[in-house]
Amino acid sequence: MVIKLFKRTAFLIAIPFLIWTGYWLAFSYVVEHGLSLASQNTPSSKPTLQFEVAAVTGYPQNFSVGITDVEFGTKDSVTWATPQVFVEAKSYLPNEVNLDLSQPHSISGAIGSLEINARIANLIFLFQPNMQLSLGRLDALFEDVSFSFEGQLTTNINRVFARVEASPNDDNTYLLNANIENFDLSNLIVGLPGGYQYIQNLSFNADVLLTRPLDRFVVDNGAPALQKLLLQKAQIIYGTTSISLDGTLAYNTAGTLDGNLNVTVQEWKSLFELAKGLGYVEADLEGFFYSIFLGLAKQDESENSLKIPLIIRNNNIIFGALTLGVLP
Repeated sequence: MVIKLFKRTAFLIAIPFLIWTGYWLAFSYVVEHGLSLASQNTPSSKPTLQFEVAAVTGYPQNFSVGITDVEFGTKDSVTWATPQVFVEAKSYLPNEVNLDLSQPHSISGAIGSLEINARIANLIFLFQPNMQLSLGRLDALFEDVSFSFEGQLTTNINRVFARVEASPNDDNTYLLNANIENFDLSNLIVGLPGGYQYIQNLSFNADVLLTRPLDRFVVDNGAPALQKLLLQKAQIIYGTTSISLDGTLAYNTAGTLDGNLNVTVQEWKSLFELAKGLGYVEADLEGFFYSIFLGLAKQDESENSLKIPLIIRNNNIIFGALTLGVLP
């Protein structure tokens, strides 16, 4: 009886070790298979990857992979390069993987080269404990991020935090939250007054529907495509002005976007004065635009709040009878 109880207890203790060993075998396969596929691509329109990769070390206490001299891109398109990427996980939480990107990055293409650096640049992946390695959550944290385009246009962001989380209701839907603090515009727009040199805060909250889940099959089949975006709320705090957006965008059969966006601008007059001061509003049209905005604001019985309902049709941004522009 005692021997049977001991065997049963030992078997129950062994189960989680067997499960996580299988999990790491699957993860190791994805790393090895993905790098192998990338290295076998020939220079063409397909993405290619050049790298030097260290062997997996530390198992079972730790699981770490160092990838150095990474360069990813296509022959005639955009190339991303960085001196080192470091991947690490702990045995006590094997389905959480940390990706350290705290190194200078270069993104180059036909229009020029963008240099990116950050004091902290971490991605934390939490995978669901299954053989598909389905993404459960992704946290991204960047601090003191600097950008330089061709050594001329430079800017920085104090802090960026973003979270992508799998929806409990649909395998193809992900919940996206993002927050950006202190986006410096002083070197991008000449003549900004002191209170408008930074976007103080930009936040984003949305449900994203993809064509298929984010899991290990992305290595072979490529990233899934966007089907629908339900924008719960996006908000920009800039100077004394607050801009909020909500709405829905979805791809139609032609591959362009349809939907609607509701834009609300609190304290719009200060933003209008800023545009005038920077020369974006011609003097002979100032009264015309001001009267239109004031009329829209008064529809909601408030001169300080401006609400603009926009229709998106085949990527065109439409307000009433006017086409204001085209989505990129």
